[in-house]
Amino acid sequence: MRVLVTGATGFVGSHAAKALQDAGHAVRALVRTPAKLDTVTARVGVDLEELETVQGDIADAGTVVAALEGCEAVVHAAAVVGTDPSSQADIEASNFAGALNVLGAAADAGCDPIVHVSSAAALFPFRTDPVTSDHPIGDSRMPYARSKAECEQLARRYQSEGHGVVIIYPGGVVGPGDYNESTQFEPLKLWLTKPFMRSSGYTMNLVDVRDIAAVIALSLEAGRGPKRYVMFGHHVTADELLSVLCEVTGRDLKSVAMPKAAFVAWGRLGDLARRFGRDLILTSEGTEYMYNTCAGDNSFTEEDTGITLRSAAETLADSIAWMRDEGHVTADQAGAVP
Repeated sequence: MRVLVTGATGFVGSHAAKALQDAGHAVRALVRTPAKLDTVTARVGVDLEELETVQGDIADAGTVVAALEGCEAVVHAAAVVGTDPSSQADIEASNFAGALNVLGAAADAGCDPIVHVSSAAALFPFRTDPVTSDHPIGDSRMPYARSKAECEQLARRYQSEGHGVVIIYPGGVVGPGDYNESTQFEPLKLWLTKPFMRSSGYTMNLVDVRDIAAVIALSLEAGRGPKRYVMFGHHVTADELLSVLCEVTGRDLKSVAMPKAAFVAWGRLGDLARRFGRDLILTSEGTEYMYNTCAGDNSFTEEDTGITLRSAAETLADSIAWMRDEGHVTADQAGAVP
């Protein structure tokens, strides 16, 4: 198939483009910043000589229609991801407008499938534990979650109309090849370089970017109809995460217990610091996710695609090895990872 990929210079999109090329598809990328094709996309293994590119923005309807010409399928992975107040304007200007343009134009063009990379945030706050693909759309007022919920409403509407829309819900995406430094990059670096902050009630989901890319590639088959794939990955407490990090690095990582109130204060301070160009890693929105996350039911995704999600230990080990090799952490901080 000839597949249009949006977000091919991002973390998930670049890995998806590689997986699609590896599966024999002809990939066309709609990119806003072509320079990132060299600094991100090529570095994860995408063959730029085989990659068709169209420069433009997903928020520009005319550009999207032109980029779709001749394509049989679409992978919409582009979105502004952010949990700090400074991202709100970009989120509101891009995410829903992009989904409206890409999904709408793909549906009008008869593309099948139309793969929409959603987010666990689209279903937040969670009303079931574990979260399944039938979970209601979220009604959070946080900017990123709200934008993904709006996109989710659109994607589900196209599903209800019979279009072959495949929706994928990643949790916290981790893995090697994070050249664009996604939202999980700095936390992982912090866990290895500073005392690990533990807190009762703090949990998170970890899913490997390569597994998401594999599911996207396996979804590229026409006529299968609407699908929803939960890919929250592995749900871990702070203590479990610390244990896995110690296991894969062979280090006795230092940790500090922090009450929820301290994390909440840190998040609020992080919001304020962003206004002055400082990054304290955590934000109020990030704190909200930390204390209100639950597991996702990945079983249908694994059964329907034949993909077995990598363990959290394998994903973290490979991520840490990549960070060491790229100079983001030292060999001593990476410890025993091969």
